[in-house]
Amino acid sequence: MRLRRTVGDFWSRAPNACNVAIGYPPPVLRTEERPPVLSFTPMRLGPRPWPPKGPNRAALVNGRSLPLQNVQLDRLLLLHALEFDPSPSRLLDECWRVLDGAGRLLVMVPNRNGLWARAEKTPFGHGRPFSRGQLRKLLADHGFKPVRAQTALFTPPATLGLFLRFGPQIERIGSNWSPGIGGVLVVEAEKNLYAPAGKTSRVKSRTAVVTGKLSPRPSGSISAGSMAERTEGS
Repeated sequence: MRLRRTVGDFWSRAPNACNVAIGYPPPVLRTEERPPVLSFTPMRLGPRPWPPKGPNRAALVNGRSLPLQNVQLDRLLLLHALEFDPSPSRLLDECWRVLDGAGRLLVMVPNRNGLWARAEKTPFGHGRPFSRGQLRKLLADHGFKPVRAQTALFTPPATLGLFLRFGPQIERIGSNWSPGIGGVLVVEAEKNLYAPAGKTSRVKSRTAVVTGKLSPRPSGSISAGSMAERTEGS
């Protein structure tokens, strides 16, 4: 639940704000958010409507060519995205392109020093984990200035009732006494308008006709269904 609170505090509340999440964000999104949040899912995960009820606000996207105009977004969240992308640099270049000059980026990735990166039964136990220094450098190399960094999920990645019962206390103690071992690394960054990195035009890519046999399906190290099941407790 702490991840959901962090994400809720991150969104812009301006009436005409444009907030987008890329990766697999439904477990930390609230359907009642105003203005509503759009959920972009990489094609490797396959179609997954969101929210469960009401008009759909989810779409399949190519992380190298987002279906957005330049400098359009106020807030952009990457969750279960950067650590799975085969070319995280190109994804960040696209994020730089679509974010407004005053926009903010929030990245959530497995913490290399945390327990969750070692638990294969959780979505944070797959993909490419990052240390704080690695993520900061990657963001800086692609036109972003980190302004806030923290860790979350100090509760061990287990379903034992004892851990769930004392979860809030464990989170509070961990954040105060051992912030380096949190399972998830959370970094908020602002767009550096004068950085040499960042692309100002969408990357051109060849689009193939998708047939019934070749339609996108969940693939890779972890499926969308598993993410929904495991991340819900966050």
